[in-house]
Amino acid sequence: MSTVHRSAYPASATSIFRYLGSTGCALWLLVMALQPDVGFIAPWSWMGFFWLLTISSGLIVLQSALYALSRSQQLQQWPLWTLVAASGILGSLVLAPLYWLIGEGLMQALLGFEATADDELDAGAIADFGFSALAQELSEFVGPVTAAWLLISLPRLQGLLPPVLVQRQANDNSQTAIEPSVAAPDIIHKRPLWRQSLPGELGNDVIAVRSELQYLRVWTTRGSTLILGALQEVEDSETTAGMRIHRSWWVHASHVRTVRRKADGLVCQLSDGREIPVSRRRKAEVLARFGEASRYETVAPQPPGPDQFA
Repeated sequence: MSTVHRSAYPASATSIFRYLGSTGCALWLLVMALQPDVGFIAPWSWMGFFWLLTISSGLIVLQSALYALSRSQQLQQWPLWTLVAASGILGSLVLAPLYWLIGEGLMQALLGFEATADDELDAGAIADFGFSALAQELSEFVGPVTAAWLLISLPRLQGLLPPVLVQRQANDNSQTAIEPSVAAPDIIHKRPLWRQSLPGELGNDVIAVRSELQYLRVWTTRGSTLILGALQEVEDSETTAGMRIHRSWWVHASHVRTVRRKADGLVCQLSDGREIPVSRRRKAEVLARFGEASRYETVAPQPPGPDQFA
């Protein structure tokens, strides 16, 4: 029996604040217990303030970067971990000067806390080497921040990343399934949990589903969204409505328009223009099912023109 995952943490401002707040508290307790060297010496209370300001600003900037990237229609095609990594790199570029202002600007220059000996040596080295030293400091900063953001984000990405709705293409001539205005309670109960997790504004006319870690990226005729789930759940619940054409892809049969050769393999072209790769071990099964309803296209070699021999 397969395990069914339910989207228990809706993407909302409340869930984002709750998760980031609890994560920030855990990080604050950890650094206060370890007391890592931050380049200056200050009383315990001021160190608590410093870490509170540092952690909270870091989580806010990184979450803002993730949200901004998730709103891009082009970046929706990226795997989840690359989207989170990109937001970590982008956030690091903002946090590097911000953390410098908090540490050296606020705590040392403004509040007058004494720098440690190692920090004074590092400052002298930066002054000697100029831009190259600053670039090195930035490169050493981006890696740890991005890695930490990946660890924080991936276990609960559903609580951080709001559902991303894309605009329906103007040339999409697919018909949206007719939905009853009032559904009977027993019909709602029998719907698979992954379909119950879909936002109502997306409807039920599913085009394709892609597996991304422990999440599912679902495309319908109205847009796309990200939910918790496994692709095996989709395959088991939809039975003959569609098929799994790749380890990471399931497509609805009614939205397959063309099966054609591309490079050394096959692709299924869907009603929204999306091209989905077909795995080699499923090639025969895909052709057997969609070979008549669609076309198996091959591009015939073109005879050379006279200008090619010039």
